Amino acid sequence: MTARRVAAHRLDFGRLEAPYGDPAADDALTAEVARGIEVADGRMHRYLAARTAFFDGVVVHAIKGGVRQIVVGGAGYDGRALRYAAPGVRWFEVDHPATQQDKLATLRRLGLDVSEVRFVAADFGTDPVAGLLTAAGLDPAEPAVFLLEGVAVYLTAGTLEHLLGQFRDIAAAGSRLAISMPLDGTTRAGSRFRESVAAMGEPVRSRFEPAEADALLARAGWHTQELAGHERLRPIGLLTAVAGPRAPASDARDLPLITLLSRALVAFTIEADNEAEHLMPHRTTDHGAGPRGSGPWLTSLAMYENCLRYLGDGEPRTIGELTSLARTGTNIDGMRRWGYLTVAAGARDVLQATEAGRRASEVWAPLPALTETRWRDRFGDAQLSSLRDALSALAGHLDPALPDCLPILRYALFTRRPEPPPPPSTQPIGNLPLNALLSRALVTAAFDFERESTLSIAMTANIVRVLAAGATRVRDLPQLTGVSKESVSMGLNALERAGLAATGKEAGSRTVSLTPAGVTARQVHLALLAACDERLANLDPTAATAIRDVLGPLPLLAGIASYPDGWRAKLPPPATLPSFPMVLHRGGYPDGS
Repeated sequence: MTARRVAAHRLDFGRLEAPYGDPAADDALTAEVARGIEVADGRMHRYLAARTAFFDGVVVHAIKGGVRQIVVGGAGYDGRALRYAAPGVRWFEVDHPATQQDKLATLRRLGLDVSEVRFVAADFGTDPVAGLLTAAGLDPAEPAVFLLEGVAVYLTAGTLEHLLGQFRDIAAAGSRLAISMPLDGTTRAGSRFRESVAAMGEPVRSRFEPAEADALLARAGWHTQELAGHERLRPIGLLTAVAGPRAPASDARDLPLITLLSRALVAFTIEADNEAEHLMPHRTTDHGAGPRGSGPWLTSLAMYENCLRYLGDGEPRTIGELTSLARTGTNIDGMRRWGYLTVAAGARDVLQATEAGRRASEVWAPLPALTETRWRDRFGDAQLSSLRDALSALAGHLDPALPDCLPILRYALFTRRPEPPPPPSTQPIGNLPLNALLSRALVTAAFDFERESTLSIAMTANIVRVLAAGATRVRDLPQLTGVSKESVSMGLNALERAGLAATGKEAGSRTVSLTPAGVTARQVHLALLAACDERLANLDPTAATAIRDVLGPLPLLAGIASYPDGWRAKLPPPATLPSFPMVLHRGGYPDGS
């Protein structure tokens, strides 16, 4: 739908002329796919006019310079292969199979000649684009121009970087990239655009600060350059880059082991949560009923692991029995209010799942294994087997009474310990799902850290860590930390009450700064966090090294995109993942409490 709307806008644009090609054929295709769509002459119309002229100019300039290979990524209904068809120039259009099939059917219906165009069907999130292009005839020894117009905004940062890296793998010296990057902005027009495309089922999945855009391109092997006369286009995200060496990425294996484990668990949780949201009737506060109809208030994998997993059989259990089985507490009042369980009349400590709770448990039960299978398919069987083996080896050194999920955090974001201590788990370590293996290691780190600290591990690893010298805008903290604004608010309130931070205002924005006592506390607690990280790794150095080797390079953000009908699809995606998971009272982390 967004591609058809772009075509409707283009009907009104004057286009750059060239002494070759068939502009009438492009116009015929554009008019056909835009039939019945009305667009307004507003800010988006003017932006698309500038964007169209920019990419037209890149193509004509490249052909004039002798380039004979042009790749159009996410081509949609673009007709440049018709408009600028030049003798000896090979065009390659790469797009999702569904859109490409519709475009090909339209071209056939109109009788348009596209014999010089190679159509490559690919899903950028899963398919080997570089291999498919070379199989279609692209010569990696010859320079090419790669176009990515209006596509990056619909890809996660991880998927975009991977795609651009694949383009670079087959780009000879002298190759050029032209791309429209969604640069960060908080304008009302930007909000309207996000709401509009989400309603079409094509949600925004990435936004970048200008420096972040340059850094991502450089990591993929593309170095930004400004074409003469195009200097004013850079602020609206219209960029050109040349093929060059890949910028050395910071080695994620050098991150703390706790950070690597945390980001993996949160990415795993979001992917499982997205699937549950897609399958289960539910409701949310801001977005109403889910795609399968209304039901209990939406919750997370954490609340399955600490509650629904043990009530799904419909049998009544006391609160003590549930806590003993889960080896951690749950939010009983919340789960009752949201419709997952009931409290037996006359027996205030006897719980039983409602019909909706039993249905939710049935939906949730296979999802950890399903998510792990998807990781195995995405990242490779050998990698996942190595990760499981290493995590299982590490878990063998840990207390068997640890829960299979992160406990719900209490005041000041401290990790809650069950009282009395629960009995050990009888489940073999090798049978635990990946999320349980990750959780047990992280709960161990939390208990170790908080035995010696006055701040919680979640507070230290996420909020205090990013509060360096000077003032930080409060509204920037969710993006800096990867945790929700509710988590940030809870943490800042506790820091202020303890005299470790102070809030103020700068340029109309609420800010937070560490007090002198807070600066000292930050130094002490970051040192303690490093010591706890070392102690965790020293439980099994071989396993810790293997975990780093696997988790370090994994593009964890690549799998967290929500289904288009999910509530997270209506929100900007996280730019980073937390350095420690934060389970709030509703069990949803890190993108909603």
